[in-house]
Amino acid sequence: MLRILVAECKQEVASFNPVPSHYDDFNVSWGEDILAYHRGGILEMAGAIQVFDQRPDVQPHPTYSARARTSAGTLAAADWSRIADEFLSAVRAAPPVDGIYYSLHGAMSAENEDDPEGYLLAETRRILGDQIPIVISLDLHAVLTDRMVQHCNAFTAFHTYPHQDFAQTGARAARVLLRILDGQVKPVVAKVDIPALVRGDELKTETGLLGGLIRRAQAIEASPGGLSAGMIIGNPFTDVPELRSWSFVITDNDPARAESDALALAQSFWQVRDRLRAHLTPVHEAIRIASQTQG
Repeated sequence: MLRILVAECKQEVASFNPVPSHYDDFNVSWGEDILAYHRGGILEMAGAIQVFDQRPDVQPHPTYSARARTSAGTLAAADWSRIADEFLSAVRAAPPVDGIYYSLHGAMSAENEDDPEGYLLAETRRILGDQIPIVISLDLHAVLTDRMVQHCNAFTAFHTYPHQDFAQTGARAARVLLRILDGQVKPVVAKVDIPALVRGDELKTETGLLGGLIRRAQAIEASPGGLSAGMIIGNPFTDVPELRSWSFVITDNDPARAESDALALAQSFWQVRDRLRAHLTPVHEAIRIASQTQG
């Protein structure tokens, strides 16, 4: 029997919101209540659980879930410390496991921690060691820090904006984790940091330029030796040091291919970056327009 530890910590913050968010802005649950909430649902955890449930030799072990009810201001220090302590205490209390799946957002930030997701992953490694594989799922607007990548074996990210593939992204992560545990694959990760922040209609993946890049990433992921690939465009409103955009490719033990494919995606993104920018109205022009507008 393969025992999979599952946990969840998801929030997207707007650093420029002057009102901090707090513990009470989260839905928090433990243990079997997590499975009861997500089974049959549409979110990433639901997709992962469905994959695990299809294998009679796999047993998900739910530990802790903190789900922010909405995007909000930076998380207050004491409230982040409480969430982190509860999350990691649940990890410590778990029985021995073979693998770990975390459903994360990636654009969380607290007054006392710029990289909450990276912290949770690093502390999980400190508690459970380096031998247990960790696979995570992320939002397309995550801030993909070096610490996050260092402390997980693989990750998946949304392929759609507006987001529609929540459950599919969790399912993809779960399938990669099971392939690792079955001894079928050895993931290697390549990511390219892109010094750009993008907004606007061209990011709509069904109709915009970003969609073409995502479809190329999906083709890489679906190809022999491909495990996961995508574009992560960060969240311009989460003002933290590592904020930017990224391409990433994860292959089965083929670092040269992962690097070349990730670089090709990044170069294609860079070539059209000007068309992916938001055209903002200066404050003085906005005032002029407002003063001439009826109503």
